[in-house]
Order: sequence, then structure tokens, then C-alpha cells
Amino acid sequence: MPSLFETLKAGSGPLWQSAQSHPFVDGLADGSLPREKFIHYLKQDYVYLIGYAQAWARAAAKAPDLTLLTAASGLVHDTLGMEMELHRSYCEQFGISRDQLNREQAGPICRAYVDFCLATSNEGDFIDLLVAMIPCGVGYAEIGTRLATQLSDVQEHPYRQWIETYASAEFWAYADWMTTTLDGLSDEIGPARIPRLQARFDLGCRYEWMFWEMGWTMGEWPI
Repeated sequence: MPSLFETLKAGSGPLWQSAQSHPFVDGLADGSLPREKFIHYLKQDYVYLIGYAQAWARAAAKAPDLTLLTAASGLVHDTLGMEMELHRSYCEQFGISRDQLNREQAGPICRAYVDFCLATSNEGDFIDLLVAMIPCGVGYAEIGTRLATQLSDVQEHPYRQWIETYASAEFWAYADWMTTTLDGLSDEIGPARIPRLQARFDLGCRYEWMFWEMGWTMGEWPI
């Protein structure tokens, strides 16, 4: 019998794979992604990660037991530390100070995605947030791992550090925790709830694709 994660992934149809194979991701893979597109993405992702951490902090208060409270709190710590430090490090290489990065404002796609995460953490329970966040957490781990297999083909790869971070055992531990925890809580989910969870999962996949598209087109507020 497939796990709940695998059921939701299959139920998303082409959405999951679309977020995995965007041209922005292809450019990361072979190092051809223009630097200005990567910088635009990095700055917006930095803002997103603040909202992401806030959503998990709110969800931690709804954790059904101490083990999940501890894990969710650790996830907040790692996001604000390891993951955001990657962004700060890259931006410093590109001449963008931490102060400039901290003043970055969310563009329309980033704003919508953060609002989705925060609304889910406010209105839903721990399961709802897991389902909404898995397209990001597990999706990045899968992308990082796939791209890591191609690193040896490119000398002096400009995005090596980014790829290796998301392919790392540390990041996979987080991704595996999300799916394992969801499956561990699946006994609490009745059949009537599955369509609502599928809709939340699908929206998370759509936002992942849209975030890559935002980086690719360097999308900003039109006015």
C-alpha cells in the first residue's frame, strides 16, 4: 500500500514533475543559469524562508506531542541558520550585504507563497502544514540530489554550494522526517479529508513551479 506522501504525489498528476524540471532548475544543473536570475531568486527565497520559518514556529505550538514539537522547533532553527546562511554567503560573493538582504521586500509570487504558508499554519493543524510544505522540502532534496550527479561534468560549477546543500544528508534528514511524520499521522486522517489535503498539496506544487518561474523571468511587482 503506498504511503500518504506517495498517494498525494501521484494524485498531483504533472504538477510535481513540473516543479522538478523547470528551465531555472535546468540552468542550475549545468551552471548556465545567468547570475542575475540566480541573485533575484536568492533574494526572494531569503524572504520566503523567513515566512517559512514563521509558519513552522506557529505549527510547533500545534504539535501533537513533545517529539514533534522538538522536531519542528529544530526545523525553524536550521532554516534560520544553515539554509539562510547559504543565501547570505552567496549574496556576499555577489556584493550584496547582509543588511541589503535583510531589507529585501517580497515580490508578488513570494508574497502569495508566504501568505499560503502562514494561512495554513494559522487555520490548519500539523498535518495540513506538513502537506503544504512537502513540495518545498522534499522537492528541493530531490532536485539537489539529481543535480549533484551532474556536478562532475562541469568544471568550476557556479552553483555547486547550492546543489550540495540540498543534496546533503542533513537536508535529506529533514525531507525524510516530513514524509515519515506525515505517514505516522495518516491513521488520524479519514477518507473525507484526503481531497482537501490533495488540494493543499497541489497548491504547494504550483507555488514551487511559480517560484522557479519568478526567478527565471525575474518577476517583480509591475507597479
